[in-house]
Amino acid sequence: MRRSLLALGLMGFMSMAMAADGTTGATVSADGKTGATAAAAAGAAAMTANLCLPQEFGGVADGKSLNTAAIQQAIDKCAALGGGEVRLSEGLWLSGPLELKSNIMLNIMADATLKADNRENDFVAAYIGAPTQPKEAFLLANNAQNVMITGSGTIDGSGEEIWWEEALEVRKAVRSGNAKVFEERFPGVKLANGMPRPWLIELNNVTGGMVYGLNITNSPMWNVVIRNSQEIGVNNVKITAPTTSPNTDGIDIVSSKRVHVENVEIFTGDDNIAIKSGVDQRTASASEEILIENSVMHAGHGISIGSETANGIGEVIVRNTTFDQTENGVRIKSARDRGNMIGPLHVSDVTMEKVSTPILITFSYAGNSGAAGLGLVEPLDAMPVTPTTPHVDGVYINNLKATGANIAALLSGLPESIVQNVVLQDVEIESQMGIQARYVSGAIINTKVESADGKPIVRGPDYRMREAR
Repeated sequence: MRRSLLALGLMGFMSMAMAADGTTGATVSADGKTGATAAAAAGAAAMTANLCLPQEFGGVADGKSLNTAAIQQAIDKCAALGGGEVRLSEGLWLSGPLELKSNIMLNIMADATLKADNRENDFVAAYIGAPTQPKEAFLLANNAQNVMITGSGTIDGSGEEIWWEEALEVRKAVRSGNAKVFEERFPGVKLANGMPRPWLIELNNVTGGMVYGLNITNSPMWNVVIRNSQEIGVNNVKITAPTTSPNTDGIDIVSSKRVHVENVEIFTGDDNIAIKSGVDQRTASASEEILIENSVMHAGHGISIGSETANGIGEVIVRNTTFDQTENGVRIKSARDRGNMIGPLHVSDVTMEKVSTPILITFSYAGNSGAAGLGLVEPLDAMPVTPTTPHVDGVYINNLKATGANIAALLSGLPESIVQNVVLQDVEIESQMGIQARYVSGAIINTKVESADGKPIVRGPDYRMREAR
């Protein structure tokens, strides 16, 4: 991974000092010391050059008035001036879908809430396998540069009020065996996706983007979606959704590179963070150069790579992160119909408490949320290698400590594609069941697994892990 990413030099305005009220403090240096480019610095300057207020266009934060037009006109005004800050002051701002543009800072101040309102039925459903379309996210930046969504206020997606009930009914029908209902209503959409709904925040084909300081809650579906983008930061953000909320991933990184996630806290009903590259090959690029650090994952499915990995996943780093009662810890999930090259993945200095499966690598994903209680040590039938066969090479896990787990780790490749170069070093796990592994190579070094069943490692077929103290 490039040194600039590790030095946090993702973009010029990432180094802005943010005051408690969400306003910008220090200016951006463009001398290269922070990794900023002249273009990024110019974009950051443009975002503070003009102030555009929805009140100028009749906007009222009274919790009753629909402010879609007023907020959008404020955005358009700043964009026409070359960039600027669109500020939402104290109050409840109801709005339909909004489109952000280059060099725009949307600043949601303390005690301000921007809440989704679909009274005009203008939201449309989003789907990872389809091109971006207008109004598929509450806040959409498409084909833009230098976009910032910031402040210390709240973005409320009205998911519970408008979208979750129907999605849960569809899920119930599918899980009862009536998949035909889903397939007829949503042709071409994978069952694992869940019922398509709008996303909350989407950055698509954006260079230089930041989501900073906000409370994000109640999303219709995925919360923060970073798609086909680069030099993106998500920092000091809290994302909340009930564990029962359907498909409410916290952060989805799709076919994007040089993404830095830091100091986030996520409670959700699905993956806390998911890194993907699409369901069909040659329709998108790999996701790579991803850094996740200094964060807390609460109730949810943990940090996942996949399951949509058809265009590959490059280097991912997860470090200095806590997992608290998530279903999984760090997971790679793929399948024969959606794979490509995946790796390397570096995980270090991680703690997990009451995480069902701390380490999970499987190539048999079929829409199941996790692997608690599964045993993956039986032989599999080999299949021909195809362009979508998943290949994992390089998973390095160092200084991971987990207590209260169910299964310590599941490592399960395929006969035709074993998981290669998995290294567990200085790992300590207390669990009901130990490591279950098949079709995997690598090393287990100075690692201690205390399992209640007395079987710290169950070795399945084609187990090639070197074990050393």
